[in-house]
Amino acid sequence: MASIARPTLALSVAVALSLVITNPAQAHLVEDFGIRNGAPAHISLSTGFNGFVGAGIKKIRVDGVQMDAFCIDPFTVALHSSPGYKFVPLTKAPEAPWTLSASRATEISDLWAMFYSPNMTANKAAGLQLAIWEIVGGDDFTVIGKDYGSGRMLAALQTYSGPGANLIALTGPGQDYVVLTPPGQGDESTPPPHQSTPTPTPHSTPTPTPHSTPTPTPHSTPTPTSTPAPTRPPGPTPPPGPTPPPNKVPDSGSTFSLFASAILALLAINRFRPALPALARVRTRR
Repeated sequence: MASIARPTLALSVAVALSLVITNPAQAHLVEDFGIRNGAPAHISLSTGFNGFVGAGIKKIRVDGVQMDAFCIDPFTVALHSSPGYKFVPLTKAPEAPWTLSASRATEISDLWAMFYSPNMTANKAAGLQLAIWEIVGGDDFTVIGKDYGSGRMLAALQTYSGPGANLIALTGPGQDYVVLTPPGQGDESTPPPHQSTPTPTPHSTPTPTPHSTPTPTPHSTPTPTSTPAPTRPPGPTPPPGPTPPPNKVPDSGSTFSLFASAILALLAINRFRPALPALARVRTRR
């Protein structure tokens, strides 16, 4: 069973990590310092236990490296310190007859992904621990009284479709634990199969953008050049002069001829004037 939190021991992080990233098949020292964050819960087991235990995030150290863990073995008493632990996939822990099936391992990884946070409230941490125990124990495990929301967490698994957390188990002489897979232990953990193969979201075929037939740039039709008027045959270009007089007006040469004719006529009349009868002269005056 989980116990009340105990003081931790500080170690160099660099040294601690070097200890963890060693041969994963070797045994690891696991120290259990009890509940780091949680609340008391009343449970009943088919093995005969009925009483209060601490439920929540357990603080453990693996070869000196501190980790958050949840118990996946409510039927075994926790040991304060044991060197006989190994990292194994969730499906290889805890001990029989409560070894996890693939579907139950997936449920635990999904619960962790949905609800775990290093700074989660004490009640939420207690609810997550109880939900994990209910998955592990099945009908052999019962929560009496307050369940801190574990029932709602289990119900949420039915509609969860996100990825599960990358978890790994620690199994050994005492209780078994589930933790986030630490560096160097990736080959030990089995990526949890999801509760159901998520229906792949169909890749929406992008609506092809119609290639708009480019509107040809209209070739500007040149403005037809007006046909030039026929040119006169080549010849000497007459010098520019005044505009010729209108038609039916005699030119200067014709005017001179008429003037000369008039003078001659007058001279002839004056010459023969004495011979004209008097009546004719009178008529001429008129």
